[in-house]
Amino acid sequence: MLIGEVIPELYRYLSTNPLAAEKSEFSHVLVDEFQDLNKAEQGILELLSGAADVCIVGDDDQSIYSFKHAHPEGIRDWLLANVGATDLGLADCQRCPTRVVEMANALIAHNVQRPVPRVLNPLPAKGPGDVRIIQYVSLNAEVTAIVTMIQQMMAAGTPARDILVLAQSRAIGTPIFQALQATGVPARSEYTESELESLVAQRAFALLKLLADQNDRVALRWLVGSNNATFNAAGYRRVRGHCELTGLSPWEVLSRLSAGTLTLPFTGPIMTAFDEVTADLAVLAALPDVPAVVDFLFPAGQNSTLQIRTTATGMLAANPAVDLQTLVSELVTAITQPEIPSDVQEVRIMSLHKSKGLSSPVTIVAGCVNGLLPRPVKSPVTPAERLAHDEEQRRLFYVGITRVKSDPANGKPGTLILTYSQQMPMADAMRAGISPAYSSYGIAVLQASPYIAEMAPAAPAAIAG
Repeated sequence: MLIGEVIPELYRYLSTNPLAAEKSEFSHVLVDEFQDLNKAEQGILELLSGAADVCIVGDDDQSIYSFKHAHPEGIRDWLLANVGATDLGLADCQRCPTRVVEMANALIAHNVQRPVPRVLNPLPAKGPGDVRIIQYVSLNAEVTAIVTMIQQMMAAGTPARDILVLAQSRAIGTPIFQALQATGVPARSEYTESELESLVAQRAFALLKLLADQNDRVALRWLVGSNNATFNAAGYRRVRGHCELTGLSPWEVLSRLSAGTLTLPFTGPIMTAFDEVTADLAVLAALPDVPAVVDFLFPAGQNSTLQIRTTATGMLAANPAVDLQTLVSELVTAITQPEIPSDVQEVRIMSLHKSKGLSSPVTIVAGCVNGLLPRPVKSPVTPAERLAHDEEQRRLFYVGITRVKSDPANGKPGTLILTYSQQMPMADAMRAGISPAYSSYGIAVLQASPYIAEMAPAAPAAIAG
């Protein structure tokens, strides 16, 4: 069973078994971040809470996971669906400086799909904070300035662990991470999972998995299909059909086709890809050890696989005798189930999505440009879908700016710095998925995120860096 099938299976069981003991097992049900659950998960909680007192905690203004099918309507409609329930508001902002609270309120007020618009109350004891909005001429200038600011803060006594850098693209975050490392600043990047968005990383990781287990059908299927726009679907159906008839594995069928001991029509493109895969695997198998395999697939200096290499080499350093199968298993876990410890000692660099639930005395949101914040909606969409997309993107920025934590009594006023570039190399913009205002001689000219203006007049005026 795939992990994604567990919730639907549980929902089917509970909904079709009204006498199930589990439905009356709990006397109290407490759910945090209710707005981040999908509709099936919310339905399961309803089925489990028939005999229970239920408390849900959440904020639909912080619903940012539509790509995981989050269903914010569940929390918006909770009081209507549960007549007699008590609504306990937590309106006082115990985290942010007063100016950031005012900026957040001004920003989120632009969302119209808020049945009960809620306003955060700033607490004077938190102080106004240190808020800066800075535009730089180029991405390089932005990166250099951020690194310099971090060095200056640390020299003044701010520990690295108190600094959080948020960037919605590795095209922004990775140069900052590399520049911090180059200057000796302890830094930790949380972009490993997003590296698998590139074809280079996908192929390298699939080869690593297949080298560890030739019966890894997911890796094999990707590798024999990635050379074709249709993923060689027609040919692979014939391979699968032969597997079902004979009981052979896909690897065995493809190997027999390659050796000429089996013939199946319309499998030529798949066999071209398979022969390339087996040639690559032969090269990897001839390498002397696991570290050599990692060096070959994720070479030093290759930006597209930098974090995967860092994670793999860290595992090898911790256990030099680790075998390939264990390394692959641990890498898969590290990529798909990353943990962000609360006791880190480094400057943390991550996406706004990953920052949910965190806070930091210093928060820097880099790359505040249109095309990243917000990202463009994928066409075609209905007007309602476009509105939902736009409002979630605004909620994402709302989450980002409210990560900053003020503690004036301990010398931490709460520093929020928003930065963005006027231009960047067109190749970097394309890799990041940014549609520039226009381009000239390989340079993308960028626009500030519209959210910068939407925070006015609570936000300070933007300055040139």
